Amino acid sequence: MVQRHLTLPHRFVCATDDPSGLDAGIGTVPLPPGLVGYWNKVSLFKAGLFEPGNRILYLDLDVVVVASIDFLHQGSGELHAIRNWRTKSGAFNSSVMYFEAGRYDFVFDRFLPQAAEVVARHIGDQDWICEQVPEAKSFPVGKIVSYKKDLNAHIFLAAKKLGLDFLKAPHFMTVSPPPGASIVVFHGKPDPEDVMDAPYGPWKRAPFIKEHWR
Repeated sequence: MVQRHLTLPHRFVCATDDPSGLDAGIGTVPLPPGLVGYWNKVSLFKAGLFEPGNRILYLDLDVVVVASIDFLHQGSGELHAIRNWRTKSGAFNSSVMYFEAGRYDFVFDRFLPQAAEVVARHIGDQDWICEQVPEAKSFPVGKIVSYKKDLNAHIFLAAKKLGLDFLKAPHFMTVSPPPGASIVVFHGKPDPEDVMDAPYGPWKRAPFIKEHWR
């Protein structure tokens, strides 16, 4: 998806605890011991993980790129993230992030000695990152959208209007990305594979995933 929609020179690096089976040409960086799930994202800011000055574009594996993402290359190197769709004002979603390596080492440095306390106090990595970099920039409005919030993907309103008494989306109801969108984010459930070929409970089928998520 990235290769089809990014014209700027780039290379792929996978942060993983199991580097086997990756396509040739994909580099790897190890995950630090002791972190679980999305908390591993905090290690993206670890000093020395990437060469200082390199521009890092981080993407969750469950985002679907549907159009050009050249706009993500922000010239300043400041941290950019998605303003969250569902949490308190000022928080953001870390499914897509852009930053200059070496500029935000303190995010990991401050986390490490108090990791247990931070994990107990926050719901996830993005709350800690937002706390440490509250001045993080937002991406252009409408370019990165939520399947749940921006695609009218849940049938509840349609079911009420049509007088339907069930909460399972019919197969004929589908959704597409809004005009101008470049990335569709799937946060929580359903994941892209859940709605690619069929509805997922009350969530509508999204056939555009099969075209782009490859």
